[in-house]
Amino acid sequence: MRLGPVGTFVPHTALTVADVTAGAGLPDAKARFYRDYLGFRDIPRSTGHSLADMLTAAGREALHGMDPRDIRQVLYARIGEEAGPAGGPAEGGPTEAGPAGAQLLDGVRTALGLDHAPAFAVGQMNCAAGLFALFLAGQLLTPETGGSALLLTGDRVARPERGVIPGIAVVADAAAACVVGPRVPGDPLLGSAFRTYGRFYRSLGGQDPDREREYTRFYAPALAAVIQEALEEAGTGLDGVRWIVPHNVNRLSWKGVAKELGIPFSQIFLDNLPRLGHANCADPYLNLASLRASGRLAPGDRYVLATVGLGATFGAVVLQREGGREVGPEGGRGSEGGRDGEL
Repeated sequence: MRLGPVGTFVPHTALTVADVTAGAGLPDAKARFYRDYLGFRDIPRSTGHSLADMLTAAGREALHGMDPRDIRQVLYARIGEEAGPAGGPAEGGPTEAGPAGAQLLDGVRTALGLDHAPAFAVGQMNCAAGLFALFLAGQLLTPETGGSALLLTGDRVARPERGVIPGIAVVADAAAACVVGPRVPGDPLLGSAFRTYGRFYRSLGGQDPDREREYTRFYAPALAAVIQEALEEAGTGLDGVRWIVPHNVNRLSWKGVAKELGIPFSQIFLDNLPRLGHANCADPYLNLASLRASGRLAPGDRYVLATVGLGATFGAVVLQREGGREVGPEGGRGSEGGRDGEL
């Protein structure tokens, strides 16, 4: 499986952290906490684009120059509830199977010329669904069947109170899309690992304070362990990895993960966190698009996409930048910016 072109959509309009926390009914001191300690600054919010618009724009950029007939499957990775326009109905409803969610995907497929490609959504892993959809695409597409899949990720904040994950992150509007497949020109996927710890399904919101405290202690070691597991499957170690490409949950948590892994904090690509906030499932792909564009990911460099979804699912995938000597069967599983919205 290979990860090919990545398209992005980030609104040009943004709120300050103080705007977001005030809208969520939080005191001024909380704004300073999210800004000064967790690292957030400007939070993109769409004022004129629906969720369908955002997904379509990201998908169109990822598909640029490609024949849409090569796409055999559309996967939409999302959190548990879609966000609709402020004051309006949610565009996807609370479940993947709901008719509103089906209408959303049908509209995006039609806009992209992909009516021939079946589509489904993955959301039960919350923010980890984006990486799990990449793993699923590898199960659906094989070198024998051919074809590619379009992976869509993105959400909009439905209501002001949903703009903050308490004590953890400030949430943004954004979308990303990528083309994946066994024969897609792109970065080969070398290994992956996912672990779900269901006892933390009530890990936020004050429902179970003792479990919340346990989750806080558990978080960094668990994420470090799933990264190590993915690296083991890829047949490499941390010394063979150029970058950890993360979800933008906050700087403090990634400092803890860097300490657990024994790597420099600078090896974690967090350039986007202050200006993008946490864009749910889209974070790793938004960050990868920026890293590719920056020139700091050289041909042959190995990197890890890593994320955590509330619930709690920890996930990581290991890839290698296209153009270098690729890992063979014995070296790992070998499983095979300018317009509005661009980074």
